[in-house]
Amino acid sequence: MSDESPDNHAEPVAVAVHPDRGEAEVTVAHLAANGIEAFIVDQVEGGTIPMDGEWGVAVVVKAVDGDLAREVLDADARSEGELRGDADV
Repeated sequence: MSDESPDNHAEPVAVAVHPDRGEAEVTVAHLAANGIEAFIVDQVEGGTIPMDGEWGVAVVVKAVDGDLAREVLDADARSEGELRGDADV
């Protein structure tokens, strides 16, 4: 019997969706820098701009890493808003 958690084999979860692959790659690199393995699921077929019915380019992580990945991305979004002056004070 293995010591591995069943969570390690659960379906991956999407933590971000971008309109193009380049933005998704930046997100994957950022998550990797924070110790989170992420992958790209590209639903844009044949072009760079999603059409009706295509939801874009998703960044997915293991289910067990989903909450941490969202926290990392949410913290970054808040930081970027503060830099632009968009943050609620």
